Order: sequence, then structure tokens, then C-alpha cells
Amino acid sequence: MRHIWRKGLALALILCVSVSGVGCSGNKKDQKDKPAATEDATSEKATPVPKVEAGGKGKDKSDVPLVVACNKLDKKFNPFTAETDDDRTAVDMTQLRLLTFDREGAVVKHAIKGEKRRFNGETFSYEGPANLKVKRDREKDTTSYIIKLRKDLTFSDETPVTIDDVIFSMYAFADSSYQGEETFGSLPILGLQKYRKSASALDISGIEKMTDYKVKVTVRGYDRDAYQALNIPICSLNFYGDRHIFNVLAGSFGFKKGDLSGLTKKKNAPFGAGAYRFIKYEKGIVYYEANEKYYRGCPQTAFIQLKEIGNMSDVRKLEALENGDFDVVTMQATNQAMDLITDANSSGKLTGRIYGGKLLDGDYYHYIGMNADQVCVDDKPDSTRSKNMRKAFSILFSCNRSNMIELSQKGAAQIDYPASQISWSVPQPEDEEYKQAYSEDVDGNGIYNSNMSMEEREAAACKAALGYLRKAGFKTKSGKITAFPENTGKKYTIYIPDDTQEQGMLTIARNAQKLFKQIGIKLVLKEHCSLARLTKHLKQGKAQIWCGKEETSVSGDMYRMYHSRQKKNKTAGSRNYLHIKDSDLDEYIEEGMDTVPLKKSIDLYAQSYNKILDWAVVVPVYQERNLTVFSTARVNLETVDQNITPYYDWTQDIQIVEMK
Repeated sequence: MRHIWRKGLALALILCVSVSGVGCSGNKKDQKDKPAATEDATSEKATPVPKVEAGGKGKDKSDVPLVVACNKLDKKFNPFTAETDDDRTAVDMTQLRLLTFDREGAVVKHAIKGEKRRFNGETFSYEGPANLKVKRDREKDTTSYIIKLRKDLTFSDETPVTIDDVIFSMYAFADSSYQGEETFGSLPILGLQKYRKSASALDISGIEKMTDYKVKVTVRGYDRDAYQALNIPICSLNFYGDRHIFNVLAGSFGFKKGDLSGLTKKKNAPFGAGAYRFIKYEKGIVYYEANEKYYRGCPQTAFIQLKEIGNMSDVRKLEALENGDFDVVTMQATNQAMDLITDANSSGKLTGRIYGGKLLDGDYYHYIGMNADQVCVDDKPDSTRSKNMRKAFSILFSCNRSNMIELSQKGAAQIDYPASQISWSVPQPEDEEYKQAYSEDVDGNGIYNSNMSMEEREAAACKAALGYLRKAGFKTKSGKITAFPENTGKKYTIYIPDDTQEQGMLTIARNAQKLFKQIGIKLVLKEHCSLARLTKHLKQGKAQIWCGKEETSVSGDMYRMYHSRQKKNKTAGSRNYLHIKDSDLDEYIEEGMDTVPLKKSIDLYAQSYNKILDWAVVVPVYQERNLTVFSTARVNLETVDQNITPYYDWTQDIQIVEMK
């Protein structure tokens, strides 16, 4: 999955090479020795460039290149044609994107002056190229996004960045002929469809130039995810477009409507206002030099190289990094990778004498789901008794989560809410309202304490589960169920598809099976179930319990996963396999999606999560994680951000990274 604000450029490379003589002090080689930015960068033919020498050492530490990697380059180095993540990485190294997001994925609206936000108990400052003001008109059901650029931005050739460049970029990404990955054109912008379908429509009414540094984009309705779509790269009108045919009043925007070929033909060398300038592409390596005109300051590392490494195994990646073939690599946080890193560091830690490993949330979180219609008392899925029964089940499923993570998924992070743990929408451990999922008994007392052994935790979980079951109408004696309520099953089936079974969820299910049996309920495990088969059962409403995983997103997928299906919107509840039917939850979700102030949205999402957990149809288990690994021998880790997340990775502050 790719987030619009980018998960970053954290990817690694082989072959340390060096280009000496370029830095922020102006001691550059003769400019005529560099390839022209308008040339086709994919050519393997020699182009006059600064001399490249192998060895990885420059005149001083500022000349030592930072070698970063990617899997495979398709060599579409143009913001209007790049489709793969790796090509977009190559382009984004030179680009400046419009909006700014914090470490939890929330937009920073006053980025020009800068804002301070709390994260992980610390305060961080955020600055960016533009401010954002949002105006919601509920009567017309429209939302206007007013974007104001700072006035000191320049492209790497020192030409100023103005709102004309932004408008040119918007029209290009919204054009009917654009086929890339930017989602700006999917926004319900007023007048967009008319502009695309009618030859007489000269402009998009919902894009209005207000001043040389301000533009307004108006869309139908309101969707917080629109921030992601608005976060486009600011592309140079002078470089990619045709300034002579740019006239907002005349309905001309720097290219021929319906034909982006003029923006891409012979323009395959990326150019922008980002931290680095493109030098050349040669034999699988993209070469960059620092852009001394970057608005956040000239990068401390003069040179970066991006090189494809193919499908190299994690073991090989770590070996190559240790051998000095590259400086930074990203991989999944598997047990094997974690063990290799901690063993090599001789410290049992991710950061040591060889490797500097940083964990960040991956693309998926894992959960156990229950169909409320299938797991209930007396055929009443929304009754208090049914919720109490599912809470008992949830306790038995969740008590072994931390143990499973320790034994099976060392890099994973336990989650207590049904969403990515690092998101503005999810309560954080330092928040007053934060609770560990299903950790209280029926009287509201904590089930566990930190000194308990695993056996003691399991005994406490069974005791608490029986307490909820008694409230659900079950009769118990001596730690066993002696009688079930009418119309209530005694046997339940959990599906464990292959794609979750291999990642520790089978351990959770087997441990739970033992506890279910201990109190008198049979839990049947359907192992090696195909995802296609499970999905079919989910759609038909036949699956009782299952191990599932969902893509991480900044605000979850509440509308589709938890909203009762309503005729007015076909996407509402379209994946509500949990069969929640709760009008209060529907209202929280709808209002949360339609609320502009972040604090109010956070409160509404918190109420939504509490409702979902009260229904006890989702047991949050863990968040997958990735590893970004640096060479501690060559990269000064003190200059690398220590609090990276999927929404704010180390490349967000790439200009301060130094080599040793």
C-alpha cells in the first residue's frame, strides 16, 4: 500500500560510489559538465557528467554519498508518468509536495509559520511549503480548501515557485489523459466532470486562482482523505509545461487539454524544488546532488544515489549493508531479520556497532473478527447478553497476544484498537481514555497484573470470561460451563487463512482453543483456509470467527467496515462482515467523516472505537512492522530522525542527515 504523503524513500542500495567536488558551499564543477535536465535520463549512453569513482570516499565527509536502494526501476522519471513506488521514489527525491503531515498522519494547516505537535510524549515542530484553510458549507454540501504558498520557495534552478505552478500541476493531474498514481483527479471537484467531457468547458470551476500565492479548490461534500489527494508534487510550469499557453483567464493551463504528451516527451529527468537535484541515470543507479536552494536548508550530505537491487533476500541485504555495499535498507521486521541484527550488534538491541535499526508500522494490522449474527445469545446479536458472551470470547482470544508477539512476531506491535496504532484517530497510551483491549472483568476491574506468569494470565482470563458468560445467561460451576442459554451454540469455528497463519495468528488460535476447551466450549480451527474461500463465507455471512488483516490507513476504514449498510451510499457497510447494526455508531462515523475540526473528529472516532469494542466483534491483535536499517559505521545516526512513522519517515528530514 502506498500513502499519498509517501511512506518515504526508505529503501537501500548496493555499491557505494562517490562524486567529489559538489556541496553547498558553491565549489561545483563546471556546469557544462552536467547533463541537461531536459534530456532523456534513461539512456545508457554516456552523457558528460562529473567523474564517478568507486570506493565510497570523497574529499571530506560531506562528499561521501548516501547510498539508498530500491527494488526495480522502470525508468519513468517524470511526475506525470511514474507509476511504480520505486520510480516515484526516484522522482520524489527532487520534488516538493504541497501539504505537510505530522507523525500521526494529521495535516499541518499552519505549515508556513510552523506548528508544534505532541507524539510519543515529545514535542515536534513541523514546517512546510503551504498553509491550508478548510471551509465547510453544509447548506450547499461543499468544502473549500484554500492553499496559501510561502513566498520564498524556488525550484532548483532558482526560479520562484508560484501558484501558477500549483494550478498547472492540478490541471495536469486532473486531466482525462493522466494515468498515474496521484489521486487528485478522483476528488469530486466542482466542474471537473464537465471540463473532462465537454469541449466547450474551458476550466474547472472548483479550482480558483485567488492571488499569485493562493488557490481555492472546492469539492462536493467533505472527506478527510481529500488531504491525501491534495498532496501533489508542485511541478514546474516552465520545465514541464508551456508558459506561453498558460492563461487562467483564457482557460489555458500550459498544455493541450486531454493530451499530456507534451509534459512527458523528452522530459524524463526529474526536476523540482526538493532537497536534491537529479544528475543522471546510469546502469541502474540514479545520481543526485544537494539542492542548495532547498527552502529548509542545503542538505548536509552532498550526494545521494538510488540503485535497484532486485529481489534480494533480507539476509543478503544485511550482509551487503555490513560489507559496505550500501548505507540504508528497508525490510519486513521478521524474526530472522531481527535476530540477525541483534546478534551482529552484540548487544541484543536493534542499534549497535554494525546496524542501526528503526521500526515503523507496516502495511497491515491483524485482528480476530466475529460475525455478531453468528456469535450471539438467543438470536439477538445486539443484546447485552450477546455482547457479554462475545466479550468472554474476546478475553480468551486476547490474553495471549503479548506472548504470541514475543515468540512469533518480535517486530510486531500489540494494538488495542481496531486500526493502525499510529494514527491521529486512535487513542495513544499516554491518553487518559486509553485502555488495553479486553483487559477488564465484568465489574470493571483489571484482569491482569505485570507480575503474572503466562499460566496465571490464562487462569485469570478464564475466570473473567466465566464472569461475562454468567451475565450472558450461562450457568457455571467449578470453572466450567454447566448449561447454555437457549438457541446458543456450543461449538464455534475460526478460519485461519494462510496469509495470517504464517504470521503468528495460528498461535493465538491454538492457545485460545485450549482455553475455550477448559471452560467447556469447543473451538474448531479451520487451518490453511484460502483467502478466497474465507472471503466467500464472509460475504455470505456464514463465517462465525476468523483471523483477518486490514490495510493501515490514517483514519481507518470505518465507513465500509462498521457502518450499517444504507441505501443512500453503496459504500457504507459494504465490508461490514462483522454485522454490526448500531445507529449510534453510524451517527458517530458519519459525523466524524463530516467534521473539519481535528479535535472534534478525534472525540467522535474515540466514541466509535468504544462502540465497536463494546459490541466485542473485533479483537485487535498486532500491527505489522517494517525495519529501516542504517549502517552505523557510515551514517551518523544522531542526525537521523529517531521517531519515524509510516506518515513521517527519515526522508522527511533528509536534509539534516550526515555521513561519518
